[in-house]
Amino acid sequence: MKLRNKIAGTLALPLALAIASSVNAATVFDDEKQTLKVGGFIAAQAVWEMPDAGDANYVMDLGTSRLNIAHTTKTSAGDITVLYENDWASGAAAHGDYRLRHAAVMYDGWVAGKTWSFFANLNGLSETFDANGVAITSSWANRNAVLGKNFNLGDGVSVGIALEDRDMSSGNKVDAASSTTNSSPIPDAVVNVKAKVGGVGLFAAVQYYQVNDASDAKDSKGKVRFTASAAMPVADALTFKVAFTSDQDNYKAVSASGQYRITDKVRTNLVIEQYIDERTGNDSITGIANNKDRDYTQAWLNAIYRMDSGLEWGAELHMLTGDDRAKAAAAYGAAKEDKDVTLRLQAKYAF
Repeated sequence: MKLRNKIAGTLALPLALAIASSVNAATVFDDEKQTLKVGGFIAAQAVWEMPDAGDANYVMDLGTSRLNIAHTTKTSAGDITVLYENDWASGAAAHGDYRLRHAAVMYDGWVAGKTWSFFANLNGLSETFDANGVAITSSWANRNAVLGKNFNLGDGVSVGIALEDRDMSSGNKVDAASSTTNSSPIPDAVVNVKAKVGGVGLFAAVQYYQVNDASDAKDSKGKVRFTASAAMPVADALTFKVAFTSDQDNYKAVSASGQYRITDKVRTNLVIEQYIDERTGNDSITGIANNKDRDYTQAWLNAIYRMDSGLEWGAELHMLTGDDRAKAAAAYGAAKEDKDVTLRLQAKYAF
């Protein structure tokens, strides 16, 4: 029994992280041999894009509506959990395109498959209707092909080590006329630390990755990314978060957010992020330094009302101010350039 409890505790960490941005799945079946949980939510969004230049645009989409299934087999050697999750969000979200989010197996701290990167800074993630929000800059929250292990050190502290494939490139063009970019020649290596001290959630991770040198087909370059965050409950109804990410020769971004629960049914979130471009060299077409006039600041303000039935209604305003050449890596329908504004209305039901 002691062995089972120890292993179950080790397993709970990666599983909890895997469904952290989803919902708490409902237990459909549970006995001494297995547990089956099913969860997810359905969302509908009405989006008004109001760019500083050009006409306003109205679209509707499914937000990040998703479905997840977790099956746990209980054995004398420990519990084995398989997690599956998909959503229906993409660049053509209005059409409800299918996208795989998680397909992973977890055992005794081991994690294998596609799931949250060990670099994913979920601790610093803020609540926004914008599907990406700060999750692609200051509080990076990507899902990768992963092979890693979490080590539970006790007292709320754990360390994770993983090899991953981001299926991403350096962004360096093979040549000026090509849209093809160079990919990583070796797995990405990630180490993270999670802790809870005095009620404050802490997270830090470092990732080393290599990319082929666009100017030399036989050479590659090593790069380092770092992310950290703190989630601080100030009172029963108020929580502050700060997050920071630095990607070598690419960018730095920092965000601060606060969530205030006005009542048991009403909550509001304010998120502010600053992005600083640090790309080196000159643009191959314009000749202008890559990092010149590309910084920006963006903010999200939303309010959410939860009915007794569990149905949630909300509204969110997203605003961006930036340099002349700034272009945020925005989600579908989101503000991207200086003085752009986006208004989102959302209905959401979790099951």
